Amino acid sequence: IIMKFLASITRKADKPSFITSPDGKMIAALEDRVLSSNPLLESFGNAQTLRNDNSSRFGKFIHINFDTLQGAISGATISNYLLEKTRITTQVEGERNYHVFYQLLASGDDQLIEELGLKEGAEGFRYLGNRSGNSGVQPKDATNYAETKLCLKSIGLDERQQKAVFSIAAAVLHLGNVEFDEEEGSENASVAPFSLPSLQRACALLGLDEASLSEAILTKRLIVNGKTIKKPQNKALAIDKRDSLAMMTYSNLFVW
Repeated sequence: IIMKFLASITRKADKPSFITSPDGKMIAALEDRVLSSNPLLESFGNAQTLRNDNSSRFGKFIHINFDTLQGAISGATISNYLLEKTRITTQVEGERNYHVFYQLLASGDDQLIEELGLKEGAEGFRYLGNRSGNSGVQPKDATNYAETKLCLKSIGLDERQQKAVFSIAAAVLHLGNVEFDEEEGSENASVAPFSLPSLQRACALLGLDEASLSEAILTKRLIVNGKTIKKPQNKALAIDKRDSLAMMTYSNLFVW
């Protein structure tokens, strides 16, 4: 409310809604970019909990600079911290993951959903609890997706860059569907054959080499007397590394 008030009283009547940045991109006026930051952070950092449908799962501090001579906003900085990373991989019954995942599923953009491999909906992804109903996609998610895209445009991200952002979010979901096998009497984990398409899709969306990522998850590198030794990981450790990669990927996207 305070941000909207400050933006409205400092906006000049003849100021255009969009301006050209130094690198030639069309971006929203400064006041609109400041306002856009809040719903955008909510899309990537808020989630439905048992007590609140739009609970903030991170901390933020917004510093707004004023030009006292012109009586206008001259800049702003946003600091965010302590994102609840465990929510990316697990949620209790009745709660949801971060809003952006459900917004993507409800986008109505069939081409984007096809390219990102999201046709199965919330029920098809482990990181969304394989849930439907109130804990899955909701009617409001489609409207919020449109708002998220508008906010991304306002801060200067074109369609190609927006697709890159959504691709990273989708890759996190596919990582969660990568399962592992472990032969009886052995502690050597391997990617379960039925989940190979999920691994392949995640790698394609992140621009990673499938063999290299598999090796990173399934083995541990040890340096002994100057020599590098690869030690196989058991199933529990492989799952832990998969989840750690997913949490790191999403949290870096959030900070970016």
